[in-house]
Amino acid sequence: MAALTQLPAPTGPRTCRHPVRRTPRSATAAPAEALHTEIDNPLDLLAGHQLLAEPTAAPPDRPGAAAADCGCGHPMCPGDGHRAHAVRVFLVERHPVAAAGLRSVLSTVPGLTVAGSAADPLRAVPAVRRVHPDVVLLGRGGGLGEDLAAVAALRGPDGAPDARVLLLRRAESTAEASRILLAGASGCFPLDLPEERIIAAVQLAAAGGSVFLPAPPAARTHPAPPPGHAVEPPPQQVGLTAREREVLAKLALGLSNAEIGRELALAEATVKKHLTQAMRKTGHSDRLRAALYAHRHGLAG
Repeated sequence: MAALTQLPAPTGPRTCRHPVRRTPRSATAAPAEALHTEIDNPLDLLAGHQLLAEPTAAPPDRPGAAAADCGCGHPMCPGDGHRAHAVRVFLVERHPVAAAGLRSVLSTVPGLTVAGSAADPLRAVPAVRRVHPDVVLLGRGGGLGEDLAAVAALRGPDGAPDARVLLLRRAESTAEASRILLAGASGCFPLDLPEERIIAAVQLAAAGGSVFLPAPPAARTHPAPPPGHAVEPPPQQVGLTAREREVLAKLALGLSNAEIGRELALAEATVKKHLTQAMRKTGHSDRLRAALYAHRHGLAG
């Protein structure tokens, strides 16, 4: 999926210390390397994909701009210092060199701290329970199924249920991205990325985002959901209108609400209304999951 709307940067005076978002070395990036992130927002008012490969643009005047902005990256952030503490990161990486490299990169960022590490996911479970990290970086194991089992253990009652887990691997398709989300992880990225993108991915996951870098290609087939998950109803059974199907199809292609409006000759507010209704009918609480649903059911073509 191509990148969608880039969120404007806050301009108000900062009243709390937070992670500093670094500007990537290159102002542009190939579409295949675009970072997609989604902030959970059931009402779909401000949530949208954000391209971290581009510098932040100056925002227009908006109500409340003079209020204290947090800078955490969450579009629904009230700017009241909700995350005044440093983001605590726990590393689960089998390879010592990779773990040392991650620690070196993250330790240089104000507002980020590496709170602990472990080489074995099973041994990491009691450690994360003691440390209570905000983000867990989980190194690649023997396969995706093994990694997702580790996610379930790390976020289980014996681990850190509130931690955001990022897998250190690529999502090979939107079907894999869907499996990763259903397992409770917040996304994935490989280790062969510039350090600016790794840092930005960790910060956005801590702010509540779902991160997939690079953007996964669409699956050629639409497999059944993993065992243990209910079969989701197809579009023809949930009562989608023709316009809602069109909006979902455009969303799956990576278009922003404004771009969808231009494509379909609709006002942006009307696009939001159709998208919110489609998400409610399909049972998905944010844009990323709705886009993956559209891919799985062939709405994107």
